[in-house]
Amino acid sequence: MTVNESLAPYGALPPSSPRYKARAWGVTAVLVLSSVVVFLDKALLGLVAKPMSAELGMSAAGFGTLGSASYVLFGLTCIAVSFAAQRISPRWVLLVCGLLWAIGQVPAIVAATGGMLYASRIVVGAAEGPANPLSMTVLYSWFPNERRGLPQALYTAGAAVAKIALAPVLTLIIIGFGWRAGFLTVGALALAWSVLWLATGRQGPYGAAPARGDQPQPGHTTRISWRRALLNRTFIGCFLAYFAQNALAAIIFTWLPSYFENALGFSPEAAGSLFGLPSALGIVALVTTGAVTDRLLRTGVTSRRARGLLGGACLTGAGILLTCLPLIHTPLPAIALLMLGYGISVTVNTFANPAVAELVPPAQRAGILGAFSGLSVTAGIASPIITGWLLDRAATPEAGYTTAFLLSGILLAVAGVLFALLVDPERDRHNPLRSNHVPA
Repeated sequence: MTVNESLAPYGALPPSSPRYKARAWGVTAVLVLSSVVVFLDKALLGLVAKPMSAELGMSAAGFGTLGSASYVLFGLTCIAVSFAAQRISPRWVLLVCGLLWAIGQVPAIVAATGGMLYASRIVVGAAEGPANPLSMTVLYSWFPNERRGLPQALYTAGAAVAKIALAPVLTLIIIGFGWRAGFLTVGALALAWSVLWLATGRQGPYGAAPARGDQPQPGHTTRISWRRALLNRTFIGCFLAYFAQNALAAIIFTWLPSYFENALGFSPEAAGSLFGLPSALGIVALVTTGAVTDRLLRTGVTSRRARGLLGGACLTGAGILLTCLPLIHTPLPAIALLMLGYGISVTVNTFANPAVAELVPPAQRAGILGAFSGLSVTAGIASPIITGWLLDRAATPEAGYTTAFLLSGILLAVAGVLFALLVDPERDRHNPLRSNHVPA
């Protein structure tokens, strides 16, 4: 089945009808659950850091290398599979990804060496790579451009839900049954999601199959050159911002529980419970910015202002907050500052992904979102390793962690300024009346 799979009966319904809205938000809910599973898997490595490192005799730098293993094939599969999904239904590709999330946990469950864990992380990371762009492709197919901010925010908030609601439960499972039980739990959740997606996953009428009213007119084109799509200021600005936030996110997922334990002095149980705190504000920030952006766009505000300038301001502010962390030496203020900085930084998803999706016609949306995510997440390969290197050489654990957050904050602030200066989707998006036809 191709991306032009039948949308009946939902594609034939007006978007204002209750049945259409129920279907659109139902698919959104299942995609949010996929985000929960993916990010719970990412959080898992941080939760098992101490017992796993002790059992396998891993140094901080060695564990950092393991943390980066998920990103070795992440970008490659993200780009390759997303381009393939322009010809194959994202529904089936996402199903295969979900099954691999489950199967990929097996080497970790039976691991006797660091090498088996490394292999497990590579497999799962390769399957997780395409998840974000393909989920966005399906999600955007159910909503017009001026209503994509809130669904995008809810999808991104799935990561926070995983850390706030499920990370403490997963911590108790790890403490009670061992670190391997954590991988088994995540594998079971991935398998359950795959079954749910098989039953409910579909594309909507705003996708590659043209919707009513979106049919190409004579002289219009449904494809543009990839050189034009990727080499423009909006794409570059979004890439820099997403790269910076991904570098911080990789540090948070890999090292945050250890930071709470080794630098701030919390117990393993408390560290697992606190793991979701930096994302708590993120949920509020995501939903707020998503709703505000959609409202601004519906009232005629340009994407340049609603996404470019507002998004740049949020990212710059988040970076400045994180650069202040080395000045704080008591636990509660440090956690509060980290909550603010990281929580606000995740709003880049609400601004950048929809802005990138604006640049191309629907038929190329999976490809450009895959290229965007695949190139940006390369930051996740380096940042956990650099953090481990800083920890091994720091005078105290606190000094090592705060240096890593300081560098991340500087990167975020600079990226935020560039985002505000460069992002202008109206200027850089495809114009069907002017585009040259590119063969499919």
